[in-house]
Amino acid sequence: MAKPGRNIYPDVSGVSYLPIFLAGVGGTDNQTHVVREEGLYWNQIIRCGEGEGEIVFDGVVHKLRENDFVLIPAGYPHTYYATKEPWETNWIVFGGDACESLLANLNLSKPTILTVTDNTIPEGLFKSMFVSVSSDHVFGHQKASGYVYDLILWFKQTLLLGEMNRFRKDSQQILSVAIRYIEENVCRDITLKEIAEHIGISQQHMCRIFREHMNVRSTEYITRIRLNMAMEMILNTDESMAEIALKCGFRSASYFSTVFGRYQHMTPNNFRKLYKV
Repeated sequence: MAKPGRNIYPDVSGVSYLPIFLAGVGGTDNQTHVVREEGLYWNQIIRCGEGEGEIVFDGVVHKLRENDFVLIPAGYPHTYYATKEPWETNWIVFGGDACESLLANLNLSKPTILTVTDNTIPEGLFKSMFVSVSSDHVFGHQKASGYVYDLILWFKQTLLLGEMNRFRKDSQQILSVAIRYIEENVCRDITLKEIAEHIGISQQHMCRIFREHMNVRSTEYITRIRLNMAMEMILNTDESMAEIALKCGFRSASYFSTVFGRYQHMTPNNFRKLYKV
C-alpha cells in the first residue's frame, strides 16, 4: 500500500455534524513506540506494512505482521511498537456521534486484529481518503468521511468471512476425526456419546456437523457403514446372519434383520439368495 507522504489532521468543525467523520490520515516508514495509557481520543484503524510489530492491550501481547489491520476504539488503553524495523504503518483516526453505537453493534468495542491476503479494497480507501482531504477543499472532507464508513464495513465483513472459513475448516477436521473413529470402531456397539467424548465436543455439535457436511444424521451414517459391511459379508462369506450381525456392530440378529429390511426392503437371507453368486 502506498504511504501518504505526510500526516493530515483536517479541521473537523465542518464535518462534526456527520455521524462518522475522518479526523486524520497518515503513515510512516518506521513506526515509533506509542504508549497510550488512557487510549486515544479518536477511534483508529492501523494497517501494518513491511516489518513487524506488537500491540499490547488488556495485558496481552499480539504480534503484527504485514497486511494485519488493527481497529482500536477511542479511549481504549494500548501500546504498540516495532519488533522488526523498519516497520511501515498507515492509519486513520475517526470520530462522530454514531461511532460508539456502530462499533458496539458490529462487536468491535474492543481492539480487534484482522489479517488479510488481499488488501486491494482498503488500499483504495486509504488512498481515496488522503487524496480527498488534501486536494478537494470543498467537499473532500465529506467524501473522505464516507470512505471511513466503507472501511469499517469492509473490516467487519472480512472479519466475518475469516471466522466462517475457520469454522468450516474446524468442522471438516472434526468430521474427519469422527469418521475415522467410526470406521475403526464400527464393529462394536459404539455410541454417539463415546464418539463425541473422543473428539472433545458435545453430541449436539457433532450431530450438527454431520447434518451440515454429510446431509445425514450421525446415527444414520453409522448404520449405513454397518449395512455396507454386512452386505459385503453376506455376499462374500457363508457366515450366519447372527455372526455377521455381531461382527458389524448390531446388538442382535433380530435388530440387524429389522434395520436391513428398513433400508433394503428384504431380509438378509433373501438378499443373499438373490445376489450371491
